[in-house]
Amino acid sequence: MSNKTHKKSSIFSLLSAGASTRYSALAFILGGVVLFIVLWHYKAPIKLMAKDAVENFGYPALFLLCWAADVIIQPIPADVIVFGTAFGGADIWKTAFIAGLSSGFGGFTGYFIGKLFGPWRFRRLFGSKLLRSGRDLFRDHGALAIFVAGVTPIPYSAVCWIGGIYRMSLVKVVLASWISRTLRYFAVAWLANMF
Repeated sequence: MSNKTHKKSSIFSLLSAGASTRYSALAFILGGVVLFIVLWHYKAPIKLMAKDAVENFGYPALFLLCWAADVIIQPIPADVIVFGTAFGGADIWKTAFIAGLSSGFGGFTGYFIGKLFGPWRFRRLFGSKLLRSGRDLFRDHGALAIFVAGVTPIPYSAVCWIGGIYRMSLVKVVLASWISRTLRYFAVAWLANMF
């Protein structure tokens, strides 16, 4: 099989294995619409609660919560925390930088979880098809896979775990994570600031 054909097949296998990713993207979009409607309707009391949370807990809580959200594969993204922090009146640049740094550290931690757990535990949780697709993706695209997962609704934590399983360069994981997540969180913080 030629290299060009192999690259096409790995992308198509990722897309076919990513039905749950498509559903996650749809859920992310629908969740965003619902969140927008709720925020618009209850803007004043939510802003007051967010401001109170920022004043009481501040940036250390932002760092810890974003790190935890990006290490553990779970349904609530760190975007919610970043949005709430910026919505509560925190500086958007500082919020994006701290959340991006935290997320890069979360990717670093996820990398070591993947390295520690190895492929058999990941396969047990998520299936062989996703693991094979991840292997092909990292072999063909490397750090670009981490970057894309960092700015899209693709499960970022799982991608970092797979990077650790396949022993991707740690420097590439951390840099791609930090850059992509900081950009994403700046967009989220800016959007929250627009409310």
